Amino acid sequence: MCGIFGYVGPKNPVDVCIRGLSSLEYRGYDSSGIVGVHEQELLFCKEAGKISNLKEAVSTLKRLRNAIAHTRWATHGKPSKENAHPHFDEHNQVAVVHNGIIENYSSIRESLLKKGVRFRSETDTETIAQLIASYYEGDLILAVQKALEQLRGFWALAVVHKDHPNTIIAAAKENPLAIGMSACRTEIYLSSDVNAFEQPDLDIFFLHSNEIAEISSQEVRIFNASRLPISKPTEKLSLEHSTLSKNGFAHFMLKEIFEQPDTIRQAMHERFQEDLGIAIFEEIPFSPEEVNSFDKVLILACGTSWHAGYIAASWIEENAQIAAQAEIASEFRYKNAVISKNTLVIAISQSGETFDTIAAVREVQKKGAKVLAVCNARNSTLTRDADACVFLRAGPEISVCSTKAFTSQLTVLSLLTLWLARTRGTMTPKEGTSFLQELQKIPDQVDFLLRNTETIQSLANKYSSYPHFFFLGRSYMYATSLEGALKLKEISYIHAVGYPAGEMKHGPIALVDEMLAIVGLCGNVKTLDKTLSNLLEVKSRGAPILALAPIGTPEIDKIANDVLWMPPSSDELACIPYSVATQMLAYYIALNKGADIDQPRNLAKSVTVE
Repeated sequence: MCGIFGYVGPKNPVDVCIRGLSSLEYRGYDSSGIVGVHEQELLFCKEAGKISNLKEAVSTLKRLRNAIAHTRWATHGKPSKENAHPHFDEHNQVAVVHNGIIENYSSIRESLLKKGVRFRSETDTETIAQLIASYYEGDLILAVQKALEQLRGFWALAVVHKDHPNTIIAAAKENPLAIGMSACRTEIYLSSDVNAFEQPDLDIFFLHSNEIAEISSQEVRIFNASRLPISKPTEKLSLEHSTLSKNGFAHFMLKEIFEQPDTIRQAMHERFQEDLGIAIFEEIPFSPEEVNSFDKVLILACGTSWHAGYIAASWIEENAQIAAQAEIASEFRYKNAVISKNTLVIAISQSGETFDTIAAVREVQKKGAKVLAVCNARNSTLTRDADACVFLRAGPEISVCSTKAFTSQLTVLSLLTLWLARTRGTMTPKEGTSFLQELQKIPDQVDFLLRNTETIQSLANKYSSYPHFFFLGRSYMYATSLEGALKLKEISYIHAVGYPAGEMKHGPIALVDEMLAIVGLCGNVKTLDKTLSNLLEVKSRGAPILALAPIGTPEIDKIANDVLWMPPSSDELACIPYSVATQMLAYYIALNKGADIDQPRNLAKSVTVE
């Protein structure tokens, strides 16, 4: 993960970089640091923990001429002040901040150790700094170029040297790095995420793989992998800045849960016509002929986004009558999948910076597939790489644990299903209208749950003492159970598993005892009788059962120890309100346990490394 920010200009670089890091903190919370040049000396400050710790410590720094800064999610070396970025060569002449992984750092480190170079950290990043210093003979850009030629892996990095007070060297390979310049070129910004720039009217360009930038207070020079200077056009981007506030809620996660009736409505706003039973996406350039030529839909995503994709694959196959599958992007990258120009790839990422998803997209594009992105973040890497993009319109999601982005993804994907089905003629206008009528009920169903917060909190308090959970469901409720279990794991640190209810008897039922809490998701009417039978199987073996079931479900209160009554929903769309219920359950269990809900341990909002 990790985030990089840099600045050269007349403002105080420390203040600018701290504000930039605050916008990038979703990329890592383990540690942070800043470095710059003052009178031919590298001055720096770094702290373990969150950026608030660094903010308090930087007051001792003198005015710097330039600065690069970093917020870390640990990959090589434990989270600590010593392993925080920036990292230096042994003589404190070169400083580096780095996002990514250097795959051959161990062999380079060994080679440098044999030459007598002394290392101070466990990180792969220090290897970069030491290697640059070994090549430095007065020309910093040349030293960086020579060092990068020795590296294997992927990176975005920024470098400063004590003898170059007005210069930052930046380089990228497979990782995003954006440069923004003021109109008069007196200020130049560097960031892992263009949305972290504080100036709304910058001229911006993105470094491509194997490009290096020499950033000074007068100009930016770009070089390709052959060390030849190149020119890059700039663009003006619509950068959206908003003041982040919890609006009176205890946590951002709770605020974002309560925003879902509105964000779901916003996701579907002006994207359908009910009387015709159609979905409308003016941003998708594919002609009806292209849509009808697709013989396969491949959905690529990770984590929560993959759960949304898993549900969508079933929707698409059932309604659009086209073979559809959802693949975990980190696994798909290493498959020799059958892809053709008749494959539609839907790539889902809240941030648009998920490394594995972007890498998988680039692989399928080489095989000629069309890529449609579903994303929440404008100007992100995925939105630039894809052939078309549908935005979630969910607004900033601050909590690491995704809530409103997930339900917005499901809303958009349900409309994309309708768009595919109606375009391909596999759904009638009447069926399309009925589908839309059910979809428009969802915000009110979610609101019903939000008005029953006390009931959910009471159930959470009762079940928070259990060390293990199984979330069980069938059909669309199985994928919903995966997401429910993930939410509980992420923020409460309780072991939780989502599992197909019918598969329990094929092995996992051996784990059932009175200390394994079962959350039974009974929102699929088609498979309800079978699900109740599966719950009876675990009940007979002593497991306590919390059932989520539609109001009026017969027999459920005789089977389950507790029932959270849910508003009736269609089988296809019940996954949305049932997911909200599991979000609330996870939130209140984590609250009961005193967990750090918005920034849980070991996690970052955006996963930008393998």
